[in-house]
Amino acid sequence: MSQITLPAPRQEAPVRIVLHWDNKPRNLVLFVSFFLQIGVYPLRGQENSKPLSPSESYKSALAPFTQTRSQSNDLTDADRFALAIGIAQASRDCLVLSSDVSSFANDAKELFALGQLCIFGQQFEPARAALVEYLGLPQPPQREQALSLLVRAFLGLNVPASAEAQVRSLLRDYPYDAIIHVAIDQVIDNTEGASTFLNDMALKLCATQSAAIVPLLTSGKALESKEGSASAATLFGDAVRCASLAHTSSKPDNLADLAGIMRQPGWIGTADLAPMQSALERQQMVGKSATLTSLHGFLLEANGLVPKSVPLKSGTVLLVPFTLWSPSTPEIARNLMKFMPQQSIYAITSWHANTGREDVRSSEVLEGLRSWQRTLPKKVSMLIVPDSVLSEFHSDVFPGGILIRDGTVLSNIVFSSEGAERLLVNAFAENDDMH
Repeated sequence: MSQITLPAPRQEAPVRIVLHWDNKPRNLVLFVSFFLQIGVYPLRGQENSKPLSPSESYKSALAPFTQTRSQSNDLTDADRFALAIGIAQASRDCLVLSSDVSSFANDAKELFALGQLCIFGQQFEPARAALVEYLGLPQPPQREQALSLLVRAFLGLNVPASAEAQVRSLLRDYPYDAIIHVAIDQVIDNTEGASTFLNDMALKLCATQSAAIVPLLTSGKALESKEGSASAATLFGDAVRCASLAHTSSKPDNLADLAGIMRQPGWIGTADLAPMQSALERQQMVGKSATLTSLHGFLLEANGLVPKSVPLKSGTVLLVPFTLWSPSTPEIARNLMKFMPQQSIYAITSWHANTGREDVRSSEVLEGLRSWQRTLPKKVSMLIVPDSVLSEFHSDVFPGGILIRDGTVLSNIVFSSEGAERLLVNAFAENDDMH
């Protein structure tokens, strides 16, 4: 496999678990805030035989908001200024306090807080030292959380093998829960597609994760505890992600088992069913012919909307489904262009995907798209397509990446991490080598 190395994962890369810890800045993975999609998604294409209950419908209606809040760049200018001040202060205080811990060396609460402070300030070595000191105390009260913070510290130090070792400690000493699940996700995000060695590490963690969550899904359960939760749709999406990684690594996958789980009647009438269907169907498209021979839409240009057809049966086409409420899209587009500078990219969206209303032209959306266009690389074209096109590719979580070469779908992925970006870039490079 050709390997492309992208930059280190964004500190605020989106994750999918809510963990109930106090005093957490919004949207900061670096402080282990884990503010996530809570398993609520749009109901595009759902084949339910009965309507959703009010509670399930409410979960689904929250989807755009929760997806947006879980992404990087979901910050106002005021947020960014305040966050920068907080990180700078945490960084300074971490270094000062870490220089002499003798006054609280036996104080579990303060040592744990020092680890949190240093991770918030992105001082990962002092964070590691403080957390190791904390874990060396007799019966530290927040040992599981400290081990998960240590995972983040080692990833920040670019030592994923040591992060993986902390995950193994968690798995050995605690029953599988949301804290462990998100720790595994973080290491997989950091290692998948990065190198042969690291990709193998991700595959092993995927096997461990799937062994824990597939039985839960088979019994119709999610992860629920006072420490946090992960919806069935989230768990299912992670299982599909691991099946995708296995597929790209020429390893056996468990898609057939996941398809069987999704067909269980207990999911009918739940908000989990639609995203489970979409996650599975996106991966089932990979390696097969695209169902569309071309895209027809309107290209957003300086002089207005211009009709445009994009053939899919010849050459390489990279589509990035997005919405105005997927704020990480411009950054991801720039990342992709760094490693595929000659490849044209079509950022595709629909009127309906941005409004939730009829799929008709919206002046408000158009104004927003024009503003976004100025932040995109020149080789990224913005194409407004019928919402049926997004449905055809099972795009209900944004942003995503769809790579098509000579009519065959090589990748159909959700950009939930830079690991996902690496996998798409690797698929592009690997297949490019064959031509």
